[in-house]
Amino acid sequence: MKPYLELDAESLLRQVADRVPPALRANVVVIGSIATAWAFRDISGTDTVATKDIDLLLRPSIDAVATAETLGQQLLDAGWQPQYPNGIQAGAADTPDDQLPALRLSPPEDADHWFVELLSEAPADQKTRKRWRRFHTRGGDFGLPSFRYLRVAVHGAEDSAFGLRIARPAPMALAHLLEHADPDRTPISGLPGTPPRFTKDVGRAIALWWLAREQSPLAGEQWLVAWRETLAVFHPDNMKESARSGLASVTDYLRDAHAIAVNGVLAPHGTTFEAFRRAHAGLVDLIDQL
Repeated sequence: MKPYLELDAESLLRQVADRVPPALRANVVVIGSIATAWAFRDISGTDTVATKDIDLLLRPSIDAVATAETLGQQLLDAGWQPQYPNGIQAGAADTPDDQLPALRLSPPEDADHWFVELLSEAPADQKTRKRWRRFHTRGGDFGLPSFRYLRVAVHGAEDSAFGLRIARPAPMALAHLLEHADPDRTPISGLPGTPPRFTKDVGRAIALWWLAREQSPLAGEQWLVAWRETLAVFHPDNMKESARSGLASVTDYLRDAHAIAVNGVLAPHGTTFEAFRRAHAGLVDLIDQL
């Protein structure tokens, strides 16, 4: 699998939407890099992004396993190829749930360039950072991971002409900050130097804020409205301190976070470290206004 290719978000969204049965499209939300590239496609005149994965969040949580089984099997039947970047193959009935691989599938005509990965909305009672649920395909068993704040990330996801909903930048950024109030220090094996997970994720929140400010001088007001609406639904108490703590976690790692971001969602923009540092400071100020 070649890392960090420049991929066209519109083309990918069309290809993925064409493969999702119409009856399931309301259950699928595009999140992550492709959602970011689509939201900010007007800034540089391009919707390309340096990534290799298209994250599809399945919701609601109660139906996510059934949706994963239906969608995953349909893609496998259409010739999509499973990807096993960590060498963990599809499991059997006796494989523990937390040892199953996530289902990552590449289209047969472009197997070396990108893949979709299936994720689940977290159940309302999920307290742990990550939970795995088993689902079955004729090729073996896979794990459907849910992260506790992905419900925040997809709040108010917008409809698109592709028939899939696409997550908005402000809730995605907020989810990253809340997730890392207690920083996840798990090394990311696929990145140079194996940086801890929080460096990439909190850096993504800063990158989203930088892009939002480039897109509109009203970004601050718009983000505050989106954050307040989201927090009122999911986390009305003490979330301001959690968001501030999440952003503070990366203070001593800003150069690492910037390096990851400019090789990912900021690749088309060439954002300088000083601009990234100012975005970090600006995001701190925004949180203080919550």
